[in-house]
Amino acid sequence: MSVTGRTTLCVLLGYPVTHSASPRMQNAAFRSLGLDWVYVPWGVRPDALARAVEALKAIENFGGGNVTIPHKEAALGVLNALSPEAAAIGAVNTIVPRGGTLVGHNTDGTGFLSAVREEAGEEPRGRRVGLVGTGGGARAVAYALGQAETAELGIFSRNQDRAESLRRHMVELFPNLEVLALGLQDISADRLRRLDILINATPVGMQAADPPLFDYKALSDHTLVVDLIYRPSETPLLRLARARGCRTLNGAGMLLHQGAQALELWTGRKAPVSIMRQALAEELEGA
Repeated sequence: MSVTGRTTLCVLLGYPVTHSASPRMQNAAFRSLGLDWVYVPWGVRPDALARAVEALKAIENFGGGNVTIPHKEAALGVLNALSPEAAAIGAVNTIVPRGGTLVGHNTDGTGFLSAVREEAGEEPRGRRVGLVGTGGGARAVAYALGQAETAELGIFSRNQDRAESLRRHMVELFPNLEVLALGLQDISADRLRRLDILINATPVGMQAADPPLFDYKALSDHTLVVDLIYRPSETPLLRLARARGCRTLNGAGMLLHQGAQALELWTGRKAPVSIMRQALAEELEGA
């Protein structure tokens, strides 16, 4: 990779960012497309997010950015404008410069749906889904499930107020969707048997010492268990779900598809998904 005075810069805003596989994936895509672009991780503490975004506004060769934990919701208040999807979701994962302004988009939800449909062969329409978490990623997934005409969505959270707030928001957007706001203590064997799909949208499982969200041995073998974490590739939740006979899916497919859609917003070019998939696999395998 050669960086010149004409190179266009893309960044990842998050904290921490050392675990991210996006740089290798996006830089492989830029090379494949013959673009003089570079994608770099930019570790930004929460109290510095506004200053970091303000700096991006002054960079003439800024091509676009991604936003990850813990900034997806906070980014709403520091950008010039929002796409309809980002405004409805209440979170941003992609920044696109347009005419001197920075516009927040969200490709997480559509990236999630693409992964579930293509990687797991599952169609969420009419399904009963449990979603653990209420952060920016969870909000995007909930919105996507509403668009996909999921029949029932149970939102499980340690913070009952946030779960109820997200429940009300989803009901306003999708009046025909049955939405429940529940606590982690409500994830019982009986409730798990009702679910077709269970999704972990929290960071729990990224660290080996993380305590379990619930009793994973209570999972039912007909459930598709999805963990949005992609590193490690198999979290304790996915490992025990697989042992229970469940189908499992980690977050690598969602990362791939949301990243491909972000690249298309930045460049106006068709994303080389197969190249990005290979680069992502090599990064996650440690090649």
